[in-house]
Amino acid sequence: MGFPLLGKKLLEKDYCRIDLSEKNPRLDYRKTSDPQYLDQFIQGELKDKQVLLGIGGYLEKRNIYQASANFAAERNIHLAIDVWAEVGTGIHAPLNSKVHSFKYNDLPYDYGSTIVLEHRANEGVFHTLYGHLSKASLEGLEIGMDIPGGTRFCTIGDWNENGGWPPHLHFQIIRDMQGFKGDYIGVCREEKLDFYKTNCPDPTYLIGWEN
Repeated sequence: MGFPLLGKKLLEKDYCRIDLSEKNPRLDYRKTSDPQYLDQFIQGELKDKQVLLGIGGYLEKRNIYQASANFAAERNIHLAIDVWAEVGTGIHAPLNSKVHSFKYNDLPYDYGSTIVLEHRANEGVFHTLYGHLSKASLEGLEIGMDIPGGTRFCTIGDWNENGGWPPHLHFQIIRDMQGFKGDYIGVCREEKLDFYKTNCPDPTYLIGWEN
């Protein structure tokens, strides 16, 4: 459906799955709230698999958010897919789009530069959110701007502009934005999962990746 998010169809040799769930025995849970430790772990996974991309994370129950006051301890279920890649990696609009909103979310361990696109399909309107981008990705944007499917429109940001995380893309589908602009909840409490799982369905099919 449409154009793959990274501008091409991903092959098995191109990526590996990155598991940051609390069930992964390879993670040292005493250190998972330290972004430097996370970066070492992710780079180690990519090196072991000899790939440049790491993908995964939808509905993972994680304990990596405890470093930030933005997340209460009970907010630990990730509602998006993460694409772990090099700074500057280009992201393409997966479908014909309009710019819904954008914002620099500057709190520690927040999204940093964030863009939300609006899409129209047979079932109505839905949105995609792109977090942890470069600041340059926000330059020249206007609300309502058309972005055709397949257009490269943003890039993955570095630590100092992406909220303080190892470089990656947070990619999330959102049916109802609930009034949010340039931002939306990306990690929820377990008791709220039924609602958010419906409002934020699995975005795998828009990436060009077979889960």
